[in-house]
Amino acid sequence: MKKKSGKNIWGFDGSFMSFCDKLFDLMILGFLWILCSLPLITVGASCTALYYAIVKCIKNHEGYVSRAFFHSFRQNLVPATILWVVFAGVSFLMQLNIGILMEKTDGYAGLFFIMLYAFGSVYAAIAACYAFPALSRYDMPAGWILKISLYMVGRYFLTSLMLVLILVCFGAFIWNVPLLILFVPGPVAFLMSEFLERVLGKHVQK
Repeated sequence: MKKKSGKNIWGFDGSFMSFCDKLFDLMILGFLWILCSLPLITVGASCTALYYAIVKCIKNHEGYVSRAFFHSFRQNLVPATILWVVFAGVSFLMQLNIGILMEKTDGYAGLFFIMLYAFGSVYAAIAACYAFPALSRYDMPAGWILKISLYMVGRYFLTSLMLVLILVCFGAFIWNVPLLILFVPGPVAFLMSEFLERVLGKHVQK
């Protein structure tokens, strides 16, 4: 029996080169995400474009990552910015209330409201993890995207839990090695897409 050659693995069209190509594309997308997020107000559009390019180009092997990224960025700039302002505003208010309560209150009543606002802040963060990928997939107004993302947080609890674990783990890495922020956005979004696509695929418009 003839042995299989290893050329398919190490050749230009082999699995190793395919892995390297995907990794290189993820690095490019990560840099584009950082670049387009620098104005801060465009973070939402940048997240939407990152997810869109990962699914279209890296998962489905369609087109070029930079072209797909900027296409989605331009197309979703307005609704993504609206969603980003909503999520960022809610998070800011939650954190502000937590800070005030920690300074002005004590006892169980204060602790209860601190935990309540902390839960609200985490809930909003998870909803954002659904919202921008959903915006890249669904042809819906920003208001409907917000509603469906809030629904998905509780409906798909295990997926939500995995998203939190991914963000916490990579957040810890970046906290200890800040330079990693230049390299992890693409791989993190790709890993999150492995869970998000299972959810979003169930709600694709017919």
